[in-house]
Amino acid sequence: MGEKISRRDYVKYLGAGAAGLAVGGAAGYLMAPEKVVTETVEKEVLIYGPIAQICVDRVKAMIEAGEVPADAVLRLLHVTGSRAQLEAGIDVWKEATGIDVELVTQGVEGDIFTKLIEESITKTGVYDVATIFSTWMGDLVESGVVRDVSEHYSAYGPNTICPSIEPLGTYVSKYKGKWYGLPLDVDVFTLTYRKDLFTEYKDEFEAQYGYELKPPDTWDQTLDIAKFFTELGLTSPEGDPVYGAYFYAEPEFAAYIGWWTIFTTMGGILFDPRNMDPLIDGPEGIAALNKFLEFVPYMPPEAVTPGWADLYDRYIKGQVVMTSAWPSLNKMAEEEGAYTKGKSGSAILPGSYVDVAGESKLTRAAPNPVNWVGLVSNYSNYPELGYLFWQFISSPSVGAEMILGGVILDIFRDCWFTNPYYKKQFQVLYVPEFMDALLGSIELSYPDPIMAGAYEYTGKLTTNVNAAMAGTKDPETALSDTAADWDGINATYGVDEQLEVWRALVELYPEHLKEIWRARGLL
Repeated sequence: MGEKISRRDYVKYLGAGAAGLAVGGAAGYLMAPEKVVTETVEKEVLIYGPIAQICVDRVKAMIEAGEVPADAVLRLLHVTGSRAQLEAGIDVWKEATGIDVELVTQGVEGDIFTKLIEESITKTGVYDVATIFSTWMGDLVESGVVRDVSEHYSAYGPNTICPSIEPLGTYVSKYKGKWYGLPLDVDVFTLTYRKDLFTEYKDEFEAQYGYELKPPDTWDQTLDIAKFFTELGLTSPEGDPVYGAYFYAEPEFAAYIGWWTIFTTMGGILFDPRNMDPLIDGPEGIAALNKFLEFVPYMPPEAVTPGWADLYDRYIKGQVVMTSAWPSLNKMAEEEGAYTKGKSGSAILPGSYVDVAGESKLTRAAPNPVNWVGLVSNYSNYPELGYLFWQFISSPSVGAEMILGGVILDIFRDCWFTNPYYKKQFQVLYVPEFMDALLGSIELSYPDPIMAGAYEYTGKLTTNVNAAMAGTKDPETALSDTAADWDGINATYGVDEQLEVWRALVELYPEHLKEIWRARGLL
């Protein structure tokens, strides 16, 4: 497809019912609109693809049967900063169903969690639906505020056409074997690097290190590259020194991500699935933190002190050669005015060689910290309508339009990467190389600890990893302190209860990681 089409053209492209399906069944819904409209549409008829159309048809049937009033209003709790992206989907929903949605916005993400915990106590029904971080799912389900939507998953089949890429599609939506949310986003990390500098200094690096300068396969190679570029003494356009790397080590939220990524590639697992004992202070945990600590001289000094957004700012200004963050970094790096526009490359994160049943295997893994999910309140007057709303706006056709409208939400469905129509649209938003890296990373991704106390676990880990990176604790003490803290958290929520959740979550990890844990007798 050539130009980006308007929203109204985007949703009317197929004609109604059998006429649309006659174009080629489900595949017809994924064709470029202008190719289909000339063959099937004689008058304007709105249709949105089969997954979304199921929702439209059901809503109209509910209204006709008196199950839902035609003037019903869904109240949506969401963070203020990314409301524009959701509004694009809401507009299409209103046009399709006639049902209004009132946005109730909060200033920062944590306020959403607070409001939902309050609602679990007051049970007012003030919110029908909400966006949450997947990390909160365990706490919110256990509070009683989140509705089990498994029956709607079975009835309406949101992943039967253009499914969410696994394992992400399941692990952000499922808790204790039941469906509680629909994915709206992907927050899987990739490696982002200065492709122009890799090309310019390729020969010099190879002469010094004896191998080709390219996106690293291992964390050892990553360290070589970070050291090489830091020691070159380059300066950014604003005169600041250029550092070889910047991985999250900051104390407020994200330090756990950097360590956890290396730890997981070394075959580490947070808890023993047999008894819930923390395993973070074992050999893999200490080796991972020592490896992470080696990066400190080759990262900006501020890497261990400010908030998470500093990484974005420094990379986009040309002060960092390699980094890793949410997909939004790669979009922002290509915006007009960014020094990195046209200069960035993307790859799957590096890994570690791990012994698996006597065979050395390169193991890669990608974290998925937070990740937006849509849920339905257990106290909503319109729970089925709330579910249908999320299925509609996250569907292949409508969800694509919503994601194209902003920075925060990112692509997570198979056809958005592979279908020529969608792929061409998204290659305008993302560079093709990043789409390839993101697709591969999603398939290697693993979830946050989606269980009661998730932020307590990650908060203690962040504090102690940051202390090691800042030099105020040695790695062994930092991790043993964390393990002790985690024992206390386990006791607070109940070891048996947490173990049940952890075992269910481990089953949703990618197969290549479970293979390592099985070989070690943990599964």
